[in-house]
Amino acid sequence: MNYLILKLILVCMATKILGLPDGAPLKACFDLIPHHSTTSSLASYPPYEIRAIAGQHRIHMTLGSPQGFAFQGFIINARDVETGELVGEFIDLPSTVQALQCTPGINNTVTHKDKVEKRNLELDWITPEDYEGTVIFNSTFLQDYATYWVGVESPRITVLRDSIQVMTTIPPPTTERTTTTPYYELDTQQSTESTKRHPIYEGCGSTKNCFGSSDRCIEEGLCNAVVTVEVKGEKYIFELLGMSSKYVAVGLSDDPKMGEDSVVECTDENGRVEIHMSWNNGKTNSRIATPSGTLSLLNRSIVNGALYCKFTRDRTTLVQGREFDLANRAYCLLLASGTSLKSNGVGFHDLEYRGSDKPIKLADIREIVASSDLLIRIHGALMIASWIGTASIGILMARYYKQTWLRSPLCGKDQWFAWHRFFMILTWSMTIAAFVIIFVELGTWSTETLHASLGLATTVLAFVQPFMAALRPHPGTPRRPLFNWAHWFIGNAAHICAVIALFFAVRLNKAKLPDWVDWVLTAYVVFHVLTHIILSFAGCAADRQDNQSINAFPMKDMHVRGSIGHTDLKRDAPLGGLRKLVFGVYFVIIAVFAAALIVITVMAPIGESWDKFTRTISTY
Repeated sequence: MNYLILKLILVCMATKILGLPDGAPLKACFDLIPHHSTTSSLASYPPYEIRAIAGQHRIHMTLGSPQGFAFQGFIINARDVETGELVGEFIDLPSTVQALQCTPGINNTVTHKDKVEKRNLELDWITPEDYEGTVIFNSTFLQDYATYWVGVESPRITVLRDSIQVMTTIPPPTTERTTTTPYYELDTQQSTESTKRHPIYEGCGSTKNCFGSSDRCIEEGLCNAVVTVEVKGEKYIFELLGMSSKYVAVGLSDDPKMGEDSVVECTDENGRVEIHMSWNNGKTNSRIATPSGTLSLLNRSIVNGALYCKFTRDRTTLVQGREFDLANRAYCLLLASGTSLKSNGVGFHDLEYRGSDKPIKLADIREIVASSDLLIRIHGALMIASWIGTASIGILMARYYKQTWLRSPLCGKDQWFAWHRFFMILTWSMTIAAFVIIFVELGTWSTETLHASLGLATTVLAFVQPFMAALRPHPGTPRRPLFNWAHWFIGNAAHICAVIALFFAVRLNKAKLPDWVDWVLTAYVVFHVLTHIILSFAGCAADRQDNQSINAFPMKDMHVRGSIGHTDLKRDAPLGGLRKLVFGVYFVIIAVFAAALIVITVMAPIGESWDKFTRTISTY
């Protein structure tokens, strides 16, 4: 008796461990729920999918995982969307699966035969005779005994008498999707490195073209955004992956810049992944109606913040009156991702934006290189040289050194005036050049970002300064104080706008600057402010040491002097040695700040440039 009880316990345990290794029972035909587990369920997107390809009165489907995960068990059938009835029949079954006749005499459901791990399982399904309607394949995948997903659906499939059409999007599940806690580990024998690498990178450079957000990210498998294109016969298969983004998009363009481009975006809409077509009209993106049959969604997912879509695009499409022939014409790829969506399109590409350097035919597998960003680098370098370098020094000279070096004029002018004019002319010239360069690069005005808006304000304020200075009233005239205050205000406003714009530039994906540049800029601001405080206190001290009122304190010259023949005009104010020492230190440190920031900007991304430099050195 004890032996029989023990045997019964062992049989029950074995049944639990095996988890119905011979396939699902008939009672699972309708709810598709495993009846061997009491594990609590959670809502989540499964790592498995059903890919469907229409044939003549049949559907060829593949059951698998885009991440490469295996599954031990499954059950699948097709139902009419309106009536919910089982329709069609599975034929030519592989040896690893078996049919369930949920309707007597009809093999309308398929399940596994054993618990051997399966990948990319292929099945064929035929339509009922004279049937017309819309069906969805509904399935359950079991990764192991305790890990399963119920309600994994295919795209909607419209069956007509003379054709079958697979829809491009997957509808909301017809039944509540239940799942156990997601289990995203591959075979324990695989290396840790392989588990980190998304399957989208497999075949890059050998079977498909890949274009990522940086030069080395595809090789490392760590792109913030990436698009791949694989050509199989008449099919052009695109994959998009974006990290921590609300959308990732690919555009087909005649050049590396936005404008007249056909775009497909993969979007995260409240946790549900969708694909859409849109059109770039200049710098504006607007969603358009997707022409019938243009796109066919193969897979979509959000796993650990990675937004992923896989879809096919017709070889030839007509979009906004333009024909896009992927087989016979070459196109540049535009890759973008961002954190916001609009009601009629995608938001600004605040995470990534990159265009390929030249048009290519998508069937030609080659390394895709990003377009040159030399003009962007030059723009940044000129703005840094202007407003961190020359403007800082020129403003300091005009404010605190009007009573210094008076006995050694330069070209007949006081030294402070000569050097102030020299540095500010340099600032003006470099700012205008930087503005023209970025305008040529963008091809239009841009105020989409705070950086662009502040940069435009800086340029306008800087532009008027020399003309205002050329029209300045003579000293002692009634309007001279008004000029002094206006010139002071506009100059300082331009400097403040420029420095704030540089902070916002660090956050631009085009700049490719590391986050720690914020700390370098902060250090510059702190040093600049401290220097002004020291020189202001020095001016007050100089006034107290001199019994006569001289122009040591910087703001006094904002007003007109009572007497033109002031006796102090040709001698330095007290503490001249201290001011000269402070200026020397300030000049050197500002030059270091400007040079360091220029190098970081020109070599950005600094990490990749440093790696290239060290590899070049090591070859010699």
